[in-house]
Amino acid sequence: MKQIAALTIVRNSDHFLKRWIYYYGKAFGRENLSVIFDGTDQKLPPESDGVTSYRFEHTPLKRAAGDRQRASWASDLAEKLLNTYDIVIGTDVDEFLLIDPSHNLSLSSYLLSIDLPPSLSALGMDVACNRNYEGALDWNKPFLGQRQYCLLSDRYTKACVMSRPLRWGSGFHRVKNTGFKIDPNLFLFHFGSVDQQVVSDSASSPEKKAMGWTSHQVRRAAVTDEISSANDFLSDERIETARRELSRPRSLLAWNKPRPLKSDKVIHIPRRFYGIV
Repeated sequence: MKQIAALTIVRNSDHFLKRWIYYYGKAFGRENLSVIFDGTDQKLPPESDGVTSYRFEHTPLKRAAGDRQRASWASDLAEKLLNTYDIVIGTDVDEFLLIDPSHNLSLSSYLLSIDLPPSLSALGMDVACNRNYEGALDWNKPFLGQRQYCLLSDRYTKACVMSRPLRWGSGFHRVKNTGFKIDPNLFLFHFGSVDQQVVSDSASSPEKKAMGWTSHQVRRAAVTDEISSANDFLSDERIETARRELSRPRSLLAWNKPRPLKSDKVIHIPRRFYGIV
């Protein structure tokens, strides 16, 4: 067995793809990475030696239908990879799975040391610019440190780790027909709102508008607004209570997704995470 593989799906996101390949390549080896391209016109960046790519014809679909299609591609590939790997990690290209650095363990050594359930979720950290304290993003430097604030997020508390073949729901938010477990030491940092200019450019994209992404882009901008309007910033203690809240059972209509957080979501990211991504 080759132990751990990571996969992502991408369309027109070269700025995030380069960082995704660098981060997960360093964690697991680039030969264990797979990139699914939504569109045969998409290409791997020059820095991607050893990465395996899969290309599908792009079909213009509304956002929900497109998400379902991409989840199906990812689930099919994960099933194939689990023939030769112990663990498959699936994320969007702007999402990064981290082990709490206070444990002084690599991500791979931690995942291989625990008794994994069929799927495992990480606490969602939705990072954005705090306009009161932070300026333009330098893409040549780590995100964490330049951006020091986030929302604790049920939406990004995703079932991103899989140890046996299952079917992901849209966007890796859940695994179908299976409950979820939130790991006490894993975090999923989402950087879709890390750069205000990228959010603005994406919101004005004719393709995104035609596919029904307007409401999603409005939510992306709202993350920056919520973080920038907060007066109090919590940290580690709130992380622990949030994890417990998210783990409580939900109604039968959403039994395999985390419970929404109702309040106290804006935190100052602990300094021990700075520089990792």
